[in-house]
Amino acid sequence: MIYEISAEDAPSLGDIREACAGDTVHLMPDWREREDWTRYLDAVAHAMARGAVIQQGDDLV
Repeated sequence: MIYEISAEDAPSLGDIREACAGDTVHLMPDWREREDWTRYLDAVAHAMARGAVIQQGDDLV
């Protein structure tokens, strides 16, 4: 599954934490404009440890 985190929209933190091998998390360029971006950073770290691929940058727009 592909999850996308942006300033305006994001899946639940639990969904991101449960992401694992075979899943991809896209961190859109504006994702750090979210008030809760540090909570998402923690969830993304969990996903990465479980084998999810994390992609970020302007090429995702």
